Amino acid sequence: MFFRPRTPTIPRAIPNKIEVFARHCLFSKISQHKKRLTGFSREKCLANFLATIDPNRANVTFVLDHLNGQPQDHFLFRHPQAKILTIQEGNEAGSFLWLLGYIASLPLDQDTVIYIVEDDYLHRPGWIDILCEGFSIPGIDYVTLYDHCDKYFLPMYGSLKSKLYATPSCHWRTTPSTTNTFAVRLGTLRKDLPIHRRYSLGREISQDHLKFCHLLRKGRTLISPIPGWSTHAEPEYASPCIDWDAFLTT
Repeated sequence: MFFRPRTPTIPRAIPNKIEVFARHCLFSKISQHKKRLTGFSREKCLANFLATIDPNRANVTFVLDHLNGQPQDHFLFRHPQAKILTIQEGNEAGSFLWLLGYIASLPLDQDTVIYIVEDDYLHRPGWIDILCEGFSIPGIDYVTLYDHCDKYFLPMYGSLKSKLYATPSCHWRTTPSTTNTFAVRLGTLRKDLPIHRRYSLGREISQDHLKFCHLLRKGRTLISPIPGWSTHAEPEYASPCIDWDAFLTT
């Protein structure tokens, strides 16, 4: 029997620079009840973010939702070099929808990697390189740096199967969903805008899990690194194998 050798898949070019949009607010009603890592504060998350980002590799825009408050009261304004856009939406879904419209209107190349990040995430040094490696894998549409711990213990994921990939620095797994902290190429985001909007319109909180499950059914592929290079700052759901508390004490 004759087997024809498979033509090797050519990796996509690794982007030189990404566009980061960091979402902040004066007060988060949806987060006030959550358990947090030891020593957590959003200002410490910002300090971690600024310490781990390479300005030569990323342009950063901060978006501050300050409904019913003074934007100058926020700790972002202690960093006068930061590019800060102020909005008055008043809830997570509204501010996310505003940001989607803003990003979609920017005169950027379709292949530009967009990273949207919420204000209660921590990152490991070198995360930009890892994020860009994820987009070098052919066929990848969305990348999260968060290795969701719930995918390992919740009963709903008991039969979850993932495809594994390897890049020079880490392994990756396909995953069905993530939060509204994710990365995507601008052209893909523009094509998927109706789906992103559908799960935020008319709500206070976006239905991110349902949204990414919808994108999966549409044929989009989302991956996360193993172990994670970022985490949501909730101890029960933090990316495993990393001492994230240490990033709040340095």
